[in-house]
Amino acid sequence: MTESTTDPKHEVMEAFRDRPVRRRDSGERDELRREKPLGLARSVVEHTARRVEASRELLGRPLFRGDCHSHSQHSDGIGTVAETAEMARAAGLDFQWVTDHWGLTQATECRGHGLWVGQEPGTEHHHLGILGLDRTFTPSMQLAADYASVVEMGGTPYIPHPAGWWPATVYTAEQKNALRRLPDGFMMEIINGAGNLTTAYDYTDAAAVALWDEMLCDGRHIHGLGNTDAHMPNQIGIVWNGVYAPRCDEATILRALRSGRSFASEAPVLDLRVGRTGMGGVIRDRAAAGPLTLRVADVAGLLQVRIVADGKVRRRWHPDGETLLTHEQPLPSYVKRYVRIEAISVDGRRAFSNPVYVR
Repeated sequence: MTESTTDPKHEVMEAFRDRPVRRRDSGERDELRREKPLGLARSVVEHTARRVEASRELLGRPLFRGDCHSHSQHSDGIGTVAETAEMARAAGLDFQWVTDHWGLTQATECRGHGLWVGQEPGTEHHHLGILGLDRTFTPSMQLAADYASVVEMGGTPYIPHPAGWWPATVYTAEQKNALRRLPDGFMMEIINGAGNLTTAYDYTDAAAVALWDEMLCDGRHIHGLGNTDAHMPNQIGIVWNGVYAPRCDEATILRALRSGRSFASEAPVLDLRVGRTGMGGVIRDRAAAGPLTLRVADVAGLLQVRIVADGKVRRRWHPDGETLLTHEQPLPSYVKRYVRIEAISVDGRRAFSNPVYVR
């Protein structure tokens, strides 16, 4: 008989020696490797969905939530379309676009799961997000021309990750300056969740917000978006767009996004108005504009709310965990080109309104 080579220090505990040991085959282990992290991510976004729903009620204004940027196995994503749909439902999203890189092969599957279909080809200096176009777009590799072509074809273009994406992709000054050739009213991501798992905002998003303010100070009208850029379904729901629209069909949501009637958020909900002019709107007569009014809500508690105008933080509140902040004042004289608001919750989740522009 061959003697055992097992070190006695490494044996099974005596109380367990007579119990049957359940060994999992490789297929079962692979399934668990998928299910466990996806299940944990699902529980996180389900919790956030309950939190945001309660915050929406506290804000007192109906809105829709959704993500304009994600990927599946039809390009370089690792999740299926069905898994993306499952996570979007768990996150309480009202809409989700799947924007694969290499065409629209995901379209039939997406429609079967109630998802909207987009695409994200590469062009000169940047990727180009495309929504609302029912045919594959082949870029000419000239950013401004490709942007114009998408609009001419009836699509809605936007710029993903305008300053780079986490963890190590940082765009050059040349890449950033290329955006100045685009027309007023274009959309770009100010929060991109690529590579992140529970929250989205990182140093690349701080750079995107700084770039946004820089161009807004130049008098440009640029609407901000918050999208996951999810390459695995675990990321769905960590950032989204809150959209003020009368109903949630694709055409109506696209019109609202193009008009800037939205905010980007990881959890807080907010609204900004100057008189009757909401986010994305233009004040043409300061004397008749009406008061600046803001409302910010997060049932988890607010840490900080601030007014940003013409590239500077002009006013700051520290709500110390309060769940709702409301404020009204005359339109300040320091607002020359635009005003927007930012919020940070007690757990670091962020939200950014789109600007109200001033002529």
